[in-house]
Amino acid sequence: MTAHRDLKNIIRERQRKTGEAYTTARAHVLREQNRLLASDPDGSQAPAPVRADAVILKLNGQSARVRVLGEANEVTFRSGDLWDVVPGHVATLVFDRRWTWKGAAYASGKLENPRIDIPKMGLEPLPLDGGELDDVAAHAEPYRRPDPYAPLWRKLTAKPRLSFEFDGIAWGALPGLDADASPTCDAAEMVQAGDLAGARELLMEVLNSDLRCLDAHAHLGNMVFERSPKLAIVHYEIGIRIGELSLPAGFDGLLVWGLIYNRPFLRCLRGYGLCLWRLGKVAEALVTFERILSLNPNDNQGVRFCWHNLREGRSWEEMQADEEAGDDGRREH
Repeated sequence: MTAHRDLKNIIRERQRKTGEAYTTARAHVLREQNRLLASDPDGSQAPAPVRADAVILKLNGQSARVRVLGEANEVTFRSGDLWDVVPGHVATLVFDRRWTWKGAAYASGKLENPRIDIPKMGLEPLPLDGGELDDVAAHAEPYRRPDPYAPLWRKLTAKPRLSFEFDGIAWGALPGLDADASPTCDAAEMVQAGDLAGARELLMEVLNSDLRCLDAHAHLGNMVFERSPKLAIVHYEIGIRIGELSLPAGFDGLLVWGLIYNRPFLRCLRGYGLCLWRLGKVAEALVTFERILSLNPNDNQGVRFCWHNLREGRSWEEMQADEEAGDDGRREH
């Protein structure tokens, strides 16, 4: 009975991929099995494992919800190789077994080579709203010397630039929710209340619904930042790369903090820059902070202080020591 059931599962899997009738798919499967038996009559050679690339949608305890590339349905993939995998990764699945239970698809096996490959995921870019000229210098209080940020602020606001805002999905305004509802904001409140497991589960559900929710990537990065900057930076980078699908090459516009749907992208960038700094990648961190300041010259995130500390040659450890001593590095020189 087990062999018969496995054969039927293989046939149905071929049907899902090819659209063939059951009898046609069965003939192909049996022909392939006979070919393999003919090439290995004593059964001494194990069949080659089935491999496929998949997008990671969410993580549970010992399983991941995935979308196998080229297949329409989601699959719950059980594996012990999920410790360094995050939603938005593309990974290679090595299947031991696939089955269906109560209409849901399952599989088990190994997971290899988790990587960031946004184009392969086939996501639709989030639309950008706006596009009007914004003269920041005309309506914002200027930064003046001796503030070390003043010269860069004047350069960044020297002329009006086109200002845009991401679609609400970036913030968590998912279809079907109330206009002002955001599960990522709910997750942030759960973190503040100490319910880290509940917050993580909620953020995973959000990303399972739509990987383009940049705020979910940002909050997941924030949750692991203190203990593992190497893991946090992956969350932030995936959020950035998905957001960049919406930006044309050489984008020189504004994504100001005052437009709330821009905040998730700016949060991902800031977290990414902090991780780079903490990991000793100073030049890359400096470029990232300057990019944030260009997008949002009024700097509602305090990025200018990080930028200045890096230009002064201060390490992450020195900055942390100053904060513990009551000096947050905002000294004017």
